[in-house]
Amino acid sequence: MRFLTNPHKPMILALSRPDPKKNITTLLKAFGECRPLRELANLTLIMGNRDDIEEMTGGNASVLTTVLKMIDKYDLYGLVAYPKHHKQADVPEIYRLAAKTKGVFINPALVEPFGLTLIEAAAHGLPMVATKNGGPVDIHQALNNGLLVDPHDQQAIADALLKLVSEKNLWALCRKNGLKNIHLFSWPEHCRTYLTRVAACRMRHPQWQTDTPEDEIAAEESSLNDSLKDVQDMSLRLSIDGDKPSLNGSLDHSAMSSGDPALQDQVQRVLNKIKKPESEPVVSEGARHEAVASKYPLLRRRRRLIVIALDCYDSNGFPEMKMIQIVQDIIKAVRSDSLFARVTGLALSTAMSLTETTEFLTSARIHANEFDALICNSGGEVYYPGTCTQVDGKLVRDPDYAAHIDYRWGCDGLKKTIWKLMNTTEGGKQSDESSNPIEEDKKSRNAHCIAYLVKDRSKVKRVDDLRQKLRMRGLRCHLMYCRNSTRLQIIPHLASRAQALRYLFVRWRLNVANMFVILGENGDTDYEEMISGAHKTIILKDVVTKGSEDLLRATDLRDDIVPKESPLIAYLSGKATASEIADVLKQVSKASAGM
Repeated sequence: MRFLTNPHKPMILALSRPDPKKNITTLLKAFGECRPLRELANLTLIMGNRDDIEEMTGGNASVLTTVLKMIDKYDLYGLVAYPKHHKQADVPEIYRLAAKTKGVFINPALVEPFGLTLIEAAAHGLPMVATKNGGPVDIHQALNNGLLVDPHDQQAIADALLKLVSEKNLWALCRKNGLKNIHLFSWPEHCRTYLTRVAACRMRHPQWQTDTPEDEIAAEESSLNDSLKDVQDMSLRLSIDGDKPSLNGSLDHSAMSSGDPALQDQVQRVLNKIKKPESEPVVSEGARHEAVASKYPLLRRRRRLIVIALDCYDSNGFPEMKMIQIVQDIIKAVRSDSLFARVTGLALSTAMSLTETTEFLTSARIHANEFDALICNSGGEVYYPGTCTQVDGKLVRDPDYAAHIDYRWGCDGLKKTIWKLMNTTEGGKQSDESSNPIEEDKKSRNAHCIAYLVKDRSKVKRVDDLRQKLRMRGLRCHLMYCRNSTRLQIIPHLASRAQALRYLFVRWRLNVANMFVILGENGDTDYEEMISGAHKTIILKDVVTKGSEDLLRATDLRDDIVPKESPLIAYLSGKATASEIADVLKQVSKASAGM
């Protein structure tokens, strides 16, 4: 051999580039100062390919120069191999040679992000000694085929190597464990693990807690079939004839043959329950389905949905009077055509809470039942007037939507963080209570909406800045300034007015392409989300004089997000009549159909 005096001794193999972070010099020092280790094993350093050390980069050249000096210092000639060249195809053979000599693979790097060479060595039956910093910890946990050491502790490195080389039973056990568990790092196993983790994640597709009408009908039919089956089984038990008479006949015969008056009365009661009166009308399958479906929102039977999402508020954040007239005109436009009204639903999407929304509708003399859905708190809650109500008439929020958006919703943590961020100046100092730009809005808050009143809009931070700081802290949510920049609302990450429309599509099979969203020229900071998408958009001019978009980001990027000209977007005067609104709805529907 070119380097080794006794090549049959166990080989301690290190394979890496000559980088200071790979800590090769500490390994060489540990080997040189441990006489028992030198007597038992050889050291092989595969440090890449080189021609002339002087032509190499500073760090690599420095490591190689130090290696040569240390070999000379500890007189390791004949004990250390450090070849200049090797081919990629030679690497498996090097691993096999080390395993054949009952050697050890070592990775003494200061920090190892992953440790691919450790997996390669294990695949060839080579036990390992590796740094305890980084990826080798996970590899060792999976394979259990060696020892972990502190890369800064020279003595620990020498002791670990000596232990594996000298204790043959331990070496054999580590080799066996490595070969047995190496499949955990194969591609099929990696794909299986990845897909398992993905499947374990909660899907964004909602998991409904309530039954659908189809499920209820199926359960009812199943229950009816089971009941008839039980009665038929009972008739077989009661019948004493060899043939199979009718159900009623078998019961009558059994009762007569017994002669027991009590049994006859009992059988008669069973027959009365089974027999149907002749005058009872026949209920069709469709009628029965209709009766069951009436307990569910009418959205299930709508083919179109008109969504009123006007953010028309005064300087105090209250709805302006002109918004009342517009809502009334839109309702008239939808109801003007009976055929159109039958398949078209109405929804009101607003940043107001349910209480404020109902107060607004009451002031406009509009009954809440005019709407198939109410999306309140900027998408934090969804209600279905006329169907999901309590005995006292109070609306009940959609439990499926609430469960869907509750995923990873850290309400308490967000409250504290938002309050701290809003009260921290640019220099990182906490401002006093009197200069606080926000205060809690107790009237609008709920389980899925943290609401604040904006006292000084010049001091609040923009949505993009807040979102970035929250993500750095591992908090994900939807922040928006709304109601003419007088409110700040924080809702779950899966909630928003735009995502509420997607939920209606998924939950009630209402096609997004058949939704018509009516907006102003400005709006809340979620305005861009509402105007873009597969739905149709009708923008009313000169209705919303001032919105909250200037608190979204420092630069205006609406032109890059929202198309200026699109067949899905139509413009209409804010003073349009009900008939003009109806005409525009039909025009947009026809124009988009030709796309």
